[in-house]
Amino acid sequence: MSLVQDLADQLRVAREELPLPQVSAAAERLRTATGLLAWVLHHSTTPVSVPDLSRAVERLDHAAAALRVAQDRLDEYALALGMPVDAHGRPDEAWHAVPAQPVRGEATGSSDCRLADWWGERVALVTGEEFSAGTLTADRADAAQSSVELLRRCVQAAHDGDRRRLHRHLAAAGPAVGLGLSAIAPPLLRQLAMDLVGYPPRLEDLARVRRAALPLPAELLPQLPPDAAGEIVARICHTRPQRTADRGPVHPVDSATAAALLVAALLRANGRTADELDGVVAAEQAAAGAAQQRATERAEVNRAALRITDSGRRRSAVDELGRVPRPAARRRSGG
Repeated sequence: MSLVQDLADQLRVAREELPLPQVSAAAERLRTATGLLAWVLHHSTTPVSVPDLSRAVERLDHAAAALRVAQDRLDEYALALGMPVDAHGRPDEAWHAVPAQPVRGEATGSSDCRLADWWGERVALVTGEEFSAGTLTADRADAAQSSVELLRRCVQAAHDGDRRRLHRHLAAAGPAVGLGLSAIAPPLLRQLAMDLVGYPPRLEDLARVRRAALPLPAELLPQLPPDAAGEIVARICHTRPQRTADRGPVHPVDSATAAALLVAALLRANGRTADELDGVVAAEQAAAGAAQQRATERAEVNRAALRITDSGRRRSAVDELGRVPRPAARRRSGG
């Protein structure tokens, strides 16, 4: 082997050992964690204790960009030596070709899945189905990739009365996607409750909304604690949830499952099918966008009013200063 070939081989090895796939996968996982923490921050009574991962995500993005630059420089060096770059792949090809390394504790079929079993075990407990790590790994191939898609699948399974299919969808999605149900469902529930009573639901509408929403979760999942669905319905009607002193906070899996079933129940109460969920999502997004636009316009009006007020105060101060009499100059005495 010549010296040039040996150097090119070392360049190829160095390039392949750059941890770009791992850094990119870590950044993506941190983005998912950031979304979940944003929901926790919204509902937390002590938001100061909730960590902020935005700086960590930014640093990982910078690290990934630096690694790609390093790959480009190694490619340019290999070209300068007369070696073909395609022999050891392009950066994007290597990034997509190498699968992301699973996080410790994520269910992978091995015995080291204790940290991720809490989700699957709780879903099995709530749905009354048997927990199996092997079945869970097989179902992950067709798992929902977003919380909205998971909500569609859960609503369809609930309308069909298929508890086993509901269990498979929830367990396969995992906590990162599953916990998102608790974040995306409440706006849809408020929209559906408003369609049911004809106006934004209030305290006096709590009984009617409970009669329409609670029977389906109790019928389909009798193992689901009643507080999980009851607290969500109370918040929809802007009332304080009633919680007994001997019970702690609702388990996050219970809240996510209850939220999906309540969407299915209120869809049915409004005479809609599971296929009409996309229309409800679109209507809620349009309403949220209009509300955001109105808030932006009000903020702009307030800023303009503040600018006018500040300008008027400055002019008044200048005019007041101009009306202050100036002291007369003293005459100097002759020497």
